[in-house]
Amino acid sequence: MEKQKASILVIDDETIVHESCGRILREEGYEVETALSGQEALQKLREKRYDLVLSDIKMPGMDGVETLEKMKKVVPDITVVMFTGYTSVATARDSMKLGAFDYLPKPFTPDELLDVVKKAVEKDAGIQEKLEREERFQAMTKAIHSTLNLREVLNLIVTSVVKLLKLKGCTISLLDRKKEYFRVCASYGLSEKYLKKGPIAADKTLSKVLSGKTDSVLDVATVPQMQYLWEAKEEGIASIFSLPLKLKEEVIGMLRIYTATSREFPQEEIDFLNGFAEQISIALENAQTYEDVRSKYESLKDDLWEWCEYDSMKIS
Repeated sequence: MEKQKASILVIDDETIVHESCGRILREEGYEVETALSGQEALQKLREKRYDLVLSDIKMPGMDGVETLEKMKKVVPDITVVMFTGYTSVATARDSMKLGAFDYLPKPFTPDELLDVVKKAVEKDAGIQEKLEREERFQAMTKAIHSTLNLREVLNLIVTSVVKLLKLKGCTISLLDRKKEYFRVCASYGLSEKYLKKGPIAADKTLSKVLSGKTDSVLDVATVPQMQYLWEAKEEGIASIFSLPLKLKEEVIGMLRIYTATSREFPQEEIDFLNGFAEQISIALENAQTYEDVRSKYESLKDDLWEWCEYDSMKIS
């Protein structure tokens, strides 16, 4: 098992439980601290963030259920697993209604302990990752609204997408006037050689994007008709996911992400990416106001394309 670095707080009034749990978990790379009572645990929670709390239900004074309720007030998103004797299973199940992640009947084996800890830590990591994404997305949104520099905004978006979703690369492309090709206007994570391969044909292989829908290629190796297939393989690209970019309900480009290993994107991540696509539309509309070069929609598209074409020539 891969070594973990998650921090765990064990709450139990029996030192033997601390010793056995500590030994088992530390051998697997976890950081373990202990508390002999609910009061001591609450004090520790006020001083430090733990990835997981393991708490006994039956304890003198403040029992596990009361401790759980108070812990949730101190750290609402804390992940808690309850230890329980067989006679208290009903109580343990009730504790899950109060926010406990799971319960573990005593006595338990090392494997049972490690299994529930692994699941709980992964759940906590998922929560923290989601919170980080939301925080960084809000920071990015604030940055977009604080600048009217289109190049700066688009670069910020592609960089944020790659880092937040742990991708290989990301590009923003705009359609040309004749809607024949997509040309890259901003990118992050991809080599100059790959970016200079040429424009992407807006043909039947991208019909879903052109109609305003998302499109994905789970494994580029299985799509022989895909444009630049050899270049994609040479770049180390496995999967490609494309989202349409719209302005005034008309598709004018696409946000495209690339992964190094074949993968699917869950709806939560798709929704997250749609949020970025909306921010790109805002940036394009902001550019319209900033440049003040047109009063009609068609002239805005012309201005944006001229800017993108000029920038692409500089890249080439």
